[in-house]
Amino acid sequence: MGKSKGRNKTNQNNLVPPTPVRFELEENALELMESHLALFKPRAKDADTNARQERESVKKQKAKQRGSNVIQEIDLHGLTLEQAEREVAEAITRRSSLNEKRTFKIITGKGRHSSSGRGVLIREIYLFVVHRYGPWIEQIEESPDGVRLGGEAIRGHFHVTLKGP
Repeated sequence: MGKSKGRNKTNQNNLVPPTPVRFELEENALELMESHLALFKPRAKDADTNARQERESVKKQKAKQRGSNVIQEIDLHGLTLEQAEREVAEAITRRSSLNEKRTFKIITGKGRHSSSGRGVLIREIYLFVVHRYGPWIEQIEESPDGVRLGGEAIRGHFHVTLKGP
C-alpha cells in the first residue's frame, strides 16, 4: 500500500500538460458547410413566399376596395383585452352608420410585449369579432394567431369586411 501512495504523488508532481487538440480542415470545408446550410433554406424561403403571397393578396383586395370601400384602421397596441374589445365595438359602431359595407384593419400586434410571451389580443379579438359581428361579416382573413413561424405570429393584424345594415 505504501508504494502505491508514493507512485501517485510522483505522477501528480510530474504531470505533462495536455497538448491542444488541432482540427484539420478539409480544403472544401467552407463549401461543405454552405451546402449543409442550404438544406435548411427552403423552409424559410417557403415561409417568406407564403407571407409575401398573403401580403400581395391583401394588397389586391385593398386595391379592389379603394374605389367603393375605405379601409378603417383600429390600432389596439398597448390595450388590455377589455379595453380592446370596447375600442373595436365603438370604432365599428362609429364607422358603420352608413348603409354600405366597411372594411376594417384590426391591428392587435404580435404579442411580443405580453407578460406571457404570447399575445392575448391576437387570438381573443379575432374571436370577439367573429362572435359579435358574425351575421354581418362578408369577408374575414384567417386569424393571425393561426399563422405562426417558430412559435411567433407572422402578422399582428387582420382585415374584416362588414355588410351594411
